[in-house]
Amino acid sequence: MDGPALERGAGAPRACGRQLAAGGGEVSETLILVNPTAGGGRAAGFWERVRPHAERLAPVRVVTPAGAEASRRAVLDAVESGCERVVAVGGDGTAHLAAGVLLGCKAPAMLGIVPAGTGSDLARPLAIPRDPVQALRRALLGPPVAIDAGRCDGERGGFFFVNIASAGVSGMVDETVNAVATRGRTTFLRCTLTALRRYRCVPVRVWADGEEWFAGPILLLAVANGTTFGKGMRVAPGAALDDGLFDVVAVGEVSGLQLARRLPQLYFGKHLGAKPVRFRQAREVRLEPEAPLPPFDVDGETYPSGPVTFRVLPGTLRVAGPLATATAER
Repeated sequence: MDGPALERGAGAPRACGRQLAAGGGEVSETLILVNPTAGGGRAAGFWERVRPHAERLAPVRVVTPAGAEASRRAVLDAVESGCERVVAVGGDGTAHLAAGVLLGCKAPAMLGIVPAGTGSDLARPLAIPRDPVQALRRALLGPPVAIDAGRCDGERGGFFFVNIASAGVSGMVDETVNAVATRGRTTFLRCTLTALRRYRCVPVRVWADGEEWFAGPILLLAVANGTTFGKGMRVAPGAALDDGLFDVVAVGEVSGLQLARRLPQLYFGKHLGAKPVRFRQAREVRLEPEAPLPPFDVDGETYPSGPVTFRVLPGTLRVAGPLATATAER
């Protein structure tokens, strides 16, 4: 596996270090993790446009690793050497990867996010500015804000998530999106419609905080820390990243006509309360499928499906929060 490719300096990859500030004190370098393949490859050009701003705002070290494992190693090396801030430039998968490393090693480093992907759904509940320079400024300079995360434990191991973990048709949507070479504004919608035509509901049982809550064929189960997935589908419109609770949404088997009516409601968060949608909040959710499911959709990434328990981890992730108005305008 190739190591991270440095965009600055020469020689072997090095860990984040510290530099002297103008006043004589030391400041920690920020690691900027760039995924040039995010957004169907558009993230590379996006980064080149904002890179000069990053180098003016803070001491940074930029890496563009070759693959997920090299990306994890780059983040882990940085935080183990004292890096206090990691900025993910890419899609939800890039932020998911960086957050997973920070949560896995219980690092105190802060996560900054600069959305440059196909979906970028995590940016919505965090209210990250759409303007790329303002998003970068917040990621590099914003104060720490503690938010919840989620942990999934199943037969094939465990993993973390920040936004939404879901089962059912959503994993098939991910697979369909990943097979598209060139992605545009309507990619997620088109792939969602394709997956809905192909998917066959699977019988499952779901427990919430120890009580059996759902049993039967399921189209979708969303365990939500954030509000949206699938590029703006507001599956859990009232979810909060800092309330210590998941918003859990289950959609049972529906007819084609019902589905045609409900899909637009999903984009506007108007589906809760409609049949066959069920909703509740919980700190722990257990899912047991009675037949094989498509892969789980976890922050836009696919994971092997199977029996799994989702647990909320209150206030365990520090993210870069909003800047004061005067700072943001400078």
